[in-house]
Amino acid sequence: MNHSIISLISNLTGYITAINSTTGLSAIGLDWGVIPSTIVPLLIYGLRTINLTLATLRMLTVVRGHRATAWFLGILHSSLFVITIAGVLGNLQNPWNLVAYAAGLATGNVLGMAIEAKLAPGHSLLRITSAQRGTAILESLHGHGHGATEYSGQGRSGTVSVILCYVPRRQVEQVKRQVVNTDPEAFITVDHVRQLRGGWRT
Repeated sequence: MNHSIISLISNLTGYITAINSTTGLSAIGLDWGVIPSTIVPLLIYGLRTINLTLATLRMLTVVRGHRATAWFLGILHSSLFVITIAGVLGNLQNPWNLVAYAAGLATGNVLGMAIEAKLAPGHSLLRITSAQRGTAILESLHGHGHGATEYSGQGRSGTVSVILCYVPRRQVEQVKRQVVNTDPEAFITVDHVRQLRGGWRT
């Protein structure tokens, strides 16, 4: 089993080295053979971080249905992956390359999540349940320019107001604070909304 794994790694290394020499990677200054071994881990870390960040953003654009952007990010993501894996498999004798690859993967995930949270594209659905202050919450949301719909539901202690409010994701925390200020006991859930059509703004 160990012999088979070593043989597989050896074959992959040879294959990636061939890609490196035939696809022009050295022509763009990424010939791993001429890069000082002390710099290779840092370069692998940086490329892998960027690679995973692009992967996170690409998945975000796929979910949102942005085809052109997803296509472009897919090209960048796959290209950086090939370049980075070539650096790792071509320098297996240096364990720091593997550490740099793993650290870049972890950092890229976190960085991608931070960027996604900062951009906060799309809309979210706030489902608000209030036992006594439903009308006041509805008026507060309408007063701040948010579309909201109220209907009645049956809770454990009797009739409650259920309010649906669609808001841009970047405004979710602001609207939640607004609701809690109106009714500190309000129950709030937040769901992702892929598409919107119609509504009072149209």
